[in-house]
Amino acid sequence: MEHYLSYAKFNLYLAVLHRRGDGYHEVDTVLQSIDLADELTFEPLSEPHLEVSCDDPDIPSGPQNIVWKALALIAREMPADHPTPPGMRVAIRKRIPTEAGLGGGSSNAACALCAANTLWNIGLDEQILEGLAAELGSDVPFFIRGGTQRCRGRGEKLTRLEPLRESNWVVIKPGWANPTGDIYKALRTILTPVKPEIRIILQSLAKRDLAGIVERGFNDLERPARVVQPEAAAVADTMFKCGLTGVRLAGSGSAFVGFCPDNELSDRIQQEGRRLGWRVFLVKPTGRGWIRPR
Repeated sequence: MEHYLSYAKFNLYLAVLHRRGDGYHEVDTVLQSIDLADELTFEPLSEPHLEVSCDDPDIPSGPQNIVWKALALIAREMPADHPTPPGMRVAIRKRIPTEAGLGGGSSNAACALCAANTLWNIGLDEQILEGLAAELGSDVPFFIRGGTQRCRGRGEKLTRLEPLRESNWVVIKPGWANPTGDIYKALRTILTPVKPEIRIILQSLAKRDLAGIVERGFNDLERPARVVQPEAAAVADTMFKCGLTGVRLAGSGSAFVGFCPDNELSDRIQQEGRRLGWRVFLVKPTGRGWIRPR
């Protein structure tokens, strides 16, 4: 059996542009992987059988699980001269909150593609893996490499950027889920104009200027999320009051992320979050979307 860690992400900024002909929205975002991780255990099987289980009962097993779909997809890339069809048993230990905008399912899928590529000796390069990942979901290609990347199109057009400096961030997951479809319906704008904040954040990343990144971060989905889920405003307000900065929604939520300048603030927000029944995570940026610990 082989153990992998599958990391979460958050958005340094998220601009939602026009609606595309395929039903997706064009986006411009910078994603950052963080060390909040699920653990996936892979066991190659001698027979052509796929089995996926999870310790979270709300996560589907079998063909409905995105990890199962990822394995079935990459199995089709097995060389024709391979002696037997591939099989795999996967157990997922969840730590990344679901329905949070942190990309847990997408990360698991990317990790499964990369693990199967190695354990089944398929030998695909990262570019081909990213192409397969795009068939599974908009955020999945990012996690093939992870780190700090600008993602455009529907999220599959990737540009690796200068890595985010070592820093401390707080993730808050309240006890509700945001209905993503309703949030996009509440997004009134048809076309987001090019924002000067994007240029400033990209320049700040190039210069490794953490303050510029924190101060200018934004998420176009946050305002409609507050309309759909009014309690979301209380989460952001509490984080600001505790001294966190750069607080923003993660993806379509319901988690929020904020920059934590010192340890005393992290203690304060943990106490306050637990008092309010929220899950609180202290995280740091990573340079990868997944790892295979040695």
